[in-house]
Amino acid sequence: MNRIRAIRGGKLNDPRFGNRMRGEGIFAEQIAQMFHVARRRVGIPDEGPETSIAHFRRPGGRQMALPI
Repeated sequence: MNRIRAIRGGKLNDPRFGNRMRGEGIFAEQIAQMFHVARRRVGIPDEGPETSIAHFRRPGGRQMALPI
């Protein structure tokens, strides 16, 4: 629990949007470095594939209603 608090700036949870899944401090940096080394060892590149919306289509028709 103390490690989680150290990564979260003294709290067990960070309610700020976009920060919930990211830690701060020495332990978070160590985890990031270990992940980087492990990813490099197995040959996973640092950057993932480019994303595209070329094959996305908005569903047609009316929105379904929820049963009451």
